[in-house]
Amino acid sequence: MNDKSLQDPLKALEEINEPDERQKNFIHGLEENHLELSAIVLNDSTPIEVQQLFETAKNLSLYSWFVYRFHQVSELIAFSALEMALRERYLAENSQSKTDGSPRGLYQLMQHAKKVEWITNDGFPSLYNRAKYLAEHGKLMDIIKKHDFEKDPSVLVGDPNEQEIEDALANLDMVKAVTNNTHKLRNNLAHGSGTLHPNSISTLITISEVINQIYS
Repeated sequence: MNDKSLQDPLKALEEINEPDERQKNFIHGLEENHLELSAIVLNDSTPIEVQQLFETAKNLSLYSWFVYRFHQVSELIAFSALEMALRERYLAENSQSKTDGSPRGLYQLMQHAKKVEWITNDGFPSLYNRAKYLAEHGKLMDIIKKHDFEKDPSVLVGDPNEQEIEDALANLDMVKAVTNNTHKLRNNLAHGSGTLHPNSISTLITISEVINQIYS
């Protein structure tokens, strides 16, 4: 007998404007969420259909303040916008009829984008901040391994220096990461998944950086 209960049924009409309690654990408020999403903008050269789909993903992310599970719906729509962006760019440059050698689906399109250098590591504006985060995390892990928490339960981690950030940058291959993993993330959501996390804004940032390189 299945003893699992439904966690997120249709919200009661009188509760639709109430924030989801889980969301409040991750951001300070709806205004902050809106501010972050407003800063994620696709280039004007992006096809309007792609822009529209991506704006839908942003709206879903915004409304996750009220319905937490909209995070993953937002990501799924954003992945659809990415696939559309890739396909439209490919068809624009290969106007002849589709052949068996043409890329089909998100994975092959991403591999094509890598091969013809539509996307490069230098094209990700967030690359430096990602490297800084990795450097911070690396310092923390090193300290945790060496620190005696029985003698001192607290630990202080300083900011990484520029050399540590540069070292992290040297090991950070965003092109490889997105071209090898994007289709896996999309398929996980598209084919039915219990995935649940509050990171839709982070996903939208990465996808916007890819699309903006495709239509730079």
